[in-house]
Amino acid sequence: MGGKNKQRTKGNVRPSSSGQAAEILVREGGVIPGFVGFDTSVSSELSYVPAIHGAKDIDNLVDADFRLVLRKLSKRDGVTRLKAVQDFGSMCQERDAEEVKGVLPYWSRIYCKISVDHDRRIREATQLAFEQLVLKVRRSLAPCLKSLMGHWILSQCDTYSPAASAACQAFKAAFSPAKQPEALSFCKEEILNVLQVILLKETAVTLSDPQSVTAEKRESKYVRLLTSSLLGVKKLLSLLLQNDRAALEERLSHLVGSTRFWKYGKHKTPQVRGAFFEMVCALCEFTPALVQAKAARLCPAVLLSIDDTDPVVLPPVWEAVLHVVSTIPDCWTHVNARKGFFPKLWAVLKEGGKGMAKALHPNLMPLLSKLPHEVTEPNVDFYSTFFSAMKSGLFSERAVKSSSENAIIVAALVECLRFVILQNTKEEEDQGKIRTMIICQQLLPLLENALSDSFLQNGPLFFLVTEMLISWEKWAGLHAESEVKDNKVVFERLLAHFWEDITLMFVRHVDDEEADPRALEGIAALLKVMRYPERVNRKNVHKKKSVRMHFSKPDDTERPGVEGEVTEKATPTASELVSEKATLTGSLQTQHFEDVVCQLAQLCLVHVNEKQSERHLVFLSLLLRSFHTPTVFSTLVEQDERRAKGSVEVSKNPAVHFLRERALLWLTEKERRDTEHVVEMIFSSLSCCSQQETTRILNHITMMGLEWRIILQITEKACAGDKVLSCCSEWLKGSVLGEQLLGLTEELCKLGSSSRSSTSTSSHSWTLISLVVSQRHNNGRNIKHHLPVCKIIEKLHATLSETKSLSDAGNTEPLVSFTFSLVRECLQLLSAEELLLTVFQLTAQDQTHTHLSDSHVEKLKAVCRTGVKEGGFLHSVALWVMKQLLTVPLDIKGLQVLVLAVQSLVETILSVCDQASPILTHFLTLLSPSQTEWIYLLRSANLNTKHGQLKELSRLPAHLSTSALLGRVMQTAPAADSCDHKGTKSLSPLTNHRYSQSKLNTLQVLCPTLSAQDKETLVTLATAGIKMYCVFFFSDVCCYLAVLQCCLNANTHVDVEIIQAILATVMEWRNSKEDWFLFSRKLCISLLLTFTQTEQDLQKKLRHCKTMFKIFPTNVHDKS
Repeated sequence: MGGKNKQRTKGNVRPSSSGQAAEILVREGGVIPGFVGFDTSVSSELSYVPAIHGAKDIDNLVDADFRLVLRKLSKRDGVTRLKAVQDFGSMCQERDAEEVKGVLPYWSRIYCKISVDHDRRIREATQLAFEQLVLKVRRSLAPCLKSLMGHWILSQCDTYSPAASAACQAFKAAFSPAKQPEALSFCKEEILNVLQVILLKETAVTLSDPQSVTAEKRESKYVRLLTSSLLGVKKLLSLLLQNDRAALEERLSHLVGSTRFWKYGKHKTPQVRGAFFEMVCALCEFTPALVQAKAARLCPAVLLSIDDTDPVVLPPVWEAVLHVVSTIPDCWTHVNARKGFFPKLWAVLKEGGKGMAKALHPNLMPLLSKLPHEVTEPNVDFYSTFFSAMKSGLFSERAVKSSSENAIIVAALVECLRFVILQNTKEEEDQGKIRTMIICQQLLPLLENALSDSFLQNGPLFFLVTEMLISWEKWAGLHAESEVKDNKVVFERLLAHFWEDITLMFVRHVDDEEADPRALEGIAALLKVMRYPERVNRKNVHKKKSVRMHFSKPDDTERPGVEGEVTEKATPTASELVSEKATLTGSLQTQHFEDVVCQLAQLCLVHVNEKQSERHLVFLSLLLRSFHTPTVFSTLVEQDERRAKGSVEVSKNPAVHFLRERALLWLTEKERRDTEHVVEMIFSSLSCCSQQETTRILNHITMMGLEWRIILQITEKACAGDKVLSCCSEWLKGSVLGEQLLGLTEELCKLGSSSRSSTSTSSHSWTLISLVVSQRHNNGRNIKHHLPVCKIIEKLHATLSETKSLSDAGNTEPLVSFTFSLVRECLQLLSAEELLLTVFQLTAQDQTHTHLSDSHVEKLKAVCRTGVKEGGFLHSVALWVMKQLLTVPLDIKGLQVLVLAVQSLVETILSVCDQASPILTHFLTLLSPSQTEWIYLLRSANLNTKHGQLKELSRLPAHLSTSALLGRVMQTAPAADSCDHKGTKSLSPLTNHRYSQSKLNTLQVLCPTLSAQDKETLVTLATAGIKMYCVFFFSDVCCYLAVLQCCLNANTHVDVEIIQAILATVMEWRNSKEDWFLFSRKLCISLLLTFTQTEQDLQKKLRHCKTMFKIFPTNVHDKS
């Protein structure tokens, strides 16, 4: 009856078996299919899965592990496919070449499917695995190339960069750069067939299974493959040789002739549009004949797309525009430039490229160079509209918010202005109108806008305009290295026109009682750049992408064109595109330039003299800062002569005359608070004087009784640069300034104790003194010979010694700050060492006595740290510290402050010197009491104690204070243990007598730093005292126990027999002296834990002292 449970089939037919079918095919001479399954890839062939059952000869072609992995690659689950392709790559790397070669017949069709998978991780892993396969099989890949290469090129243009990069790496691993064109030539028909099928036939539905893939994923894959295919055509053309490109022109003509192809230029996805225009660029570059044949469709598709400002599309669009206007001479016959192209161009320019100026504006000058006359006529109107649109874009919302965008637009604008000028240098009336329009309607209004716009001033505009003017001067022959040009007169007239108009503009702004200060600063900034263009910060002149162009000479009949092919390169400045680029070896050479400056300086002087205009005085200072020339000063002096009608005696040096008769008078005006610009004028005048004149004038200014803040401004300016400092060094080191500073120091020290002192005034004064002293030190002369500096330090020392009264009544902040800067510069002076000792004393005493704030103490500590290398200072410090310990009763707070001060000093010594340095050794030796001093300290301690108790709790015994300080020093300086100083050699008074409370405290502090011999002596004495407990009081026994505990904590070696004796004695106390026993239990546990080597040994000992184990179980278990 068992048959009832068997599976029934219709008609009792035997179920099919793939294994049996395979065997039958083999027996009957059929061909067993290596794989079975279905495919949804681009290829119409089946997707293969290796058959596990079948003929042995076929089965042996593919390794069983490879069969399993390849079957997993056809699974629907993405994670399974990803893991499978990763395993495949690992197996290709690990297995033998012969095993991997068995996979090749089946890999091609699997690769074509998974290389376009929806999951980008699978696509990347596929290319990585493919690289391992290529590296393993090498030349054996050749039979599969034609079936692989189409999707291989497609993968190299994948929109997912890691996948594309991995595919390119695999391609380089398979073919060297020299072999790549040959490999592509072998497969070019198959490659183009794959790309063409995707571009002209496939859809989102045909590329993916609608039943298993969502509409969104289908569309995403379709867009990705369209983009990759368009870029694949570009890559194929760029890698093929010219004869192979020619062989493909017929196939490409069919592709380009399709209406569906041209729709990609208007596709809704930016990536597709961008790839389309990149392919158009490749067609123009590599197949110009095909492009010219399709010009009717190509020109409108490209030239009318310039308003596509999507960040992905705009760069390739403008590259395609330049290619089209260069490759197709009659391109404008297919496009209405006035109605179609130019309106879109104006709209884009007025919006500043919609945030894409970096990609758009560098292409404008090359575009201008390719526009024919018939398109731009009338030229004046065209160029006026063009530059007006560019200037509007300069002030668009996005350009105003972005300095980089603004700088790129400015560079492109000036670049185009220069180009148009160079293209219109003939005597013809129309070209003259163009030049006039550019100067009057474009360049000068742009500069006038920049005068009050800091955004434009900080950009490259002024520099680029200066560069353009230098270029015009070279064309006019004003530079020595310039060649004589046929159009020299044109450029001379152009320069004269420019300077005449810009002078009128400057005068209009300056000759106004209510002149805008921003405009005046802008004029000064422009003139400064024109004067010193080489000083301009080149970071403001942004690098940009541009096409490589060359200009023909202005007198050539041909218009400049693209040099060969259009390529991209990085260019530092706009002017580098011009063949006659200006080499900025100097400033402008034209006489008009200096005339403008002189005229403006005269106007400023008139307004200052007649109307006391402060803004004009500031502007005059800015002018003289850049133009401190004899000509300018002579102009100013001549005006004074005319005003005084010759009654003023004029110095031979006009700069000195201006300084004495004008600048110094302005400097001494009592109501003037802002004197920085006047100081600037003084130094502008001094730049025209010799060093002797400079020293004499500055000494005169020093003795004029000016406010110290003005002297500080002059000093800061004198120290501002090496050139100025060299001219003013004699004044800074001279006795005139030194005596004045000494008097100032005395005045400040007196005012410091008075509440009437002005914080701002004293701050300026201290800064002045510090600055001058530091410059005297840096100038290289021996500062020990500067008597004023020594006197300043002595006065400061005396003042700091009276810190308490000074802190009570005055402000010590400037004094303390100045001390820090002064001592740092003058350490080699003897008076400076005394000052350092005084500073240390202030830091080592309680603030309740010195009345110093925390900030003051920190600054004084910083002063001490600067002097640690000076032996005299450290010697004085050590002697003073010992005096404090031996003679001054210290309370706890005072001891803490002293210990911290010494510790800080030791730490500083260690940071700047080696631990074995003689400085540290000497310092520690001086800090350690001698044997006689130790005995004195102990006797004093015994007098101050009664039955182990201190008589006076408010003051610490000297021996405790000394021990505490030495203990902290020993901990801070680990190398002190090995130093041969007196502290470790003079402990016999502590080890040869009974332990009083004072001795015990001292030993507890010093025990870690004692020699091994001393510590063994202490252990012996303590053990003897414990064993003879019957003759001692309890306090004595406690001292012995404490000493022994200290020695054990210091890792002192103790014999086992001594430990056993101590433990036996303690156990006796359990019955007779219970209070002693309870006190000593911690010591006993320490003895056990320190000297037991194994847990068994510990348990054995604990059995003899179970009471202690019950009291301290935690400690014992922790140790075990």
